Amino acid sequence: MRVFRRFLIWLAALLTLLGAAASVIMFLQPWRSCPEIDDSSAGCPATESDLALLGLAVAAMLIGLVLWIAAVPRYQRITCEFAAPFGALPASPASGAPPVPSKLHSADEKQ
Repeated sequence: MRVFRRFLIWLAALLTLLGAAASVIMFLQPWRSCPEIDDSSAGCPATESDLALLGLAVAAMLIGLVLWIAAVPRYQRITCEFAAPFGALPASPASGAPPVPSKLHSADEKQ
């Protein structure tokens, strides 16, 4: 199980990084040029195939993130059974203690 989880974490990291890099590259389109519209390649309109590849890259990145979250090991929560295996604790800390006598103030004694 440990080897499989490690494989899933590496696969998720690879998908996330490749998807993020491909998304940025597809968004910027450094290979495109359209001097009649804009000097920048990012100002050129995208074709249908560019949008499909951008969507595929974003989907790969999201799948990688979801896989990464699912593959990361979680720590077990500590329940009452594990926190106090020695038995039930008393309801209040003073329930087993002997009663403490209260002393009257001198003003109360004179009345």
